[in-house]
Amino acid sequence: MIVQEIKSKINSIISKNTSLNLFFLLTDKDGQYIKRKVDLAQGDTTEEFIELFRKYLEKTIVQNEELSLCKLSSSDDRVNAIYAYDYDIYPKDLNCIHDFNIEEEIESKMFSFSEESLSNLRGYLIYLGSMNEGIVLYKKHYPVSLIKRDSFLLYKKDRRFVKFEGDDILRISGSAQVMKLENEMFVLDINNFERNFGFENLITKRASETVEEIDQKGILEDVQVLKDLVDDITFARKLSKVREKSPVINLSISNDDIINFTKTNPGLRGRFKYSEDGKKIRLDTKASKNAFIKLLNDDYLRSNLTNQEYDSIAKDRIDADRQY
Repeated sequence: MIVQEIKSKINSIISKNTSLNLFFLLTDKDGQYIKRKVDLAQGDTTEEFIELFRKYLEKTIVQNEELSLCKLSSSDDRVNAIYAYDYDIYPKDLNCIHDFNIEEEIESKMFSFSEESLSNLRGYLIYLGSMNEGIVLYKKHYPVSLIKRDSFLLYKKDRRFVKFEGDDILRISGSAQVMKLENEMFVLDINNFERNFGFENLITKRASETVEEIDQKGILEDVQVLKDLVDDITFARKLSKVREKSPVINLSISNDDIINFTKTNPGLRGRFKYSEDGKKIRLDTKASKNAFIKLLNDDYLRSNLTNQEYDSIAKDRIDADRQY
């Protein structure tokens, strides 16, 4: 999908008479994730819940003219972007949304206040749409959003504060971290996702696979210097992106051409040292390691219009046949 398709599909769903299904994601006594359908009061409660997330989707995606779409494996520092999930493995939290099927989930067991506890709540699945088409949102739950009934709560009434008499309270804001549309998943909040979804383990795994590919290419004098950095999550994130998006690797650029480029490109000239025979790159400084990653990602570009050299992070490929 391209951005305009995503916007159009979402707008088509939320502009209709949208229905809502809410599911809790909890952990059982064995620490396994279970889904429970929530008995949400009809009328104002349901309508305001729908409106809360309709407005969120409109503001974040549908009406966002600056929005861009990237692959998660190629995520960069863009602020206004959503990320298509293109890994073939999933953090534990994401299996529930990856496997979500409304026809099956609608028959889920209802959450029971007598048998289950909100203390085991880990997240929410919010389904907006019909049985034919819909949007699934995953929202992470944090303990601070659960106010237990043993808390002493005050609320404003007229000009006084009065004790709140009631049961547990859930505070739910209009935001989400992950969205499933048709059969594709999109990360909506990249910073939250990387911090709180166990995604760092996937990044480390992908980084290790990248190092193995670099080793097979034989371009480095000593690949161990990269292996030693796999557990450094900041550098591992850079390595993990290489495996998916590196034109240098994917197009099988020869080592001789790579070496020659590092010696002639204005952005790379003087950044590396080489083996005694001059056929391999030596990475002996932090700067040279970072420059090598940028080299593999083909970040050093020349403008055909101005003949200026650029260090470019975002390199969205241009499809000449695409209609904008």
